Amino acid sequence: MSRVEFERLDENRDCFKVGAKAVPEIIMDFSSITPEERNQESMGSRMLGVAALACYTNTFVNALERNGAEVKSMTGSAEASKDKDEVMRTRYTELEITIEVGLDEKDREIFETVKDNMLNGSLLTYSLEEGMEVDYNLSMKAV
Repeated sequence: MSRVEFERLDENRDCFKVGAKAVPEIIMDFSSITPEERNQESMGSRMLGVAALACYTNTFVNALERNGAEVKSMTGSAEASKDKDEVMRTRYTELEITIEVGLDEKDREIFETVKDNMLNGSLLTYSLEEGMEVDYNLSMKAV
């Protein structure tokens, strides 16, 4: 079980104590923007994207390497869409994950095999599928 803790440091700064060795904490500093801009930052959606990409890309890299491919590069993005439900509450309805993996051409077959499996998601993205649509756009570029 993992736990993240929150602390409001002051009116402009929030601290999320992540507790991971690689990311002990995240401090969001809103001091350079207006309150209106702060409300438009969509930090929850952005952090959802970070979490989804962290889990998904780690799973993807591990699967490729376990099958013998050497990952030369990987880039990606996550974009959440929202809509109103039947009682007019706004909710996130879709998460689109786009990943491009750089591999040697000789590893294309490994990529295709792993890609088919990754279309089923990672632990976090598959869990999100219970409440929203998650789309995966996966491609390989030969490097």
